[in-house]
Amino acid sequence: MVRMLAKVAILAGGKGTRMSAFSNTPKVLLPLGGKPILVHQLEWLKEAGFADVILCLGFQAKQVQDALGDGGRYGLKINYQVETEPRGTAGAVKDLGDIAGDDLLVIYGDLFVGLDCQKLLDFHASHDGIATLVVRKTDHPEDSDLAEVSEGGQISAIGRMERDGIFSEMGCAAIWVVRRALIDRIPVSGMSDFARDIFPLAVKAGEKLMAYETSELVMDVGTPARYEKFNRLHGNS
Repeated sequence: MVRMLAKVAILAGGKGTRMSAFSNTPKVLLPLGGKPILVHQLEWLKEAGFADVILCLGFQAKQVQDALGDGGRYGLKINYQVETEPRGTAGAVKDLGDIAGDDLLVIYGDLFVGLDCQKLLDFHASHDGIATLVVRKTDHPEDSDLAEVSEGGQISAIGRMERDGIFSEMGCAAIWVVRRALIDRIPVSGMSDFARDIFPLAVKAGEKLMAYETSELVMDVGTPARYEKFNRLHGNS
């Protein structure tokens, strides 16, 4: 079972602009193999041993709430937080306050996740860094958040290829386990993004961020091309 100290939040508050021309349905409710993206995530979390999930919403929040309800049909309890103004991925987590606990598993809502969650949490528990970032080789480094990883597994730089001059084959998979010390770094107001703002600043400050490298399936399905590719390759998942 999942260690009780770990809570989980799914970030699904964005406007889904990359998919807006493709569908008016909230991105996280688009079907993969006949089930919405979020339902796949909820089933994965249930199988991993979680009983409660925090769902951070913003744009089209009511549609998502109406579709998922209280989570009972998936064997989970869903707790909703709906932002009143855009806060970004990190800002949404900051706004959870004490609910986030001391260790929080954070998942972006436009992912299909097939990795072993317990191994990830065990790895996180084995080190004293302020966060664990799931990284894997990416076939689209040009538009990915990339991580430079030392031999010891510590992240030495994080950013975009063109903007920040980061050249690495390891892409951040948008799954993190963050500790309270990292959450404390997030501003209490305004927009703030984990990969663009919080992680790079933490690395520059000398904080320890550890990379959990995996070859297991973690796929961004948040663009029309990647969504269609997933359904083409894994339509029965």
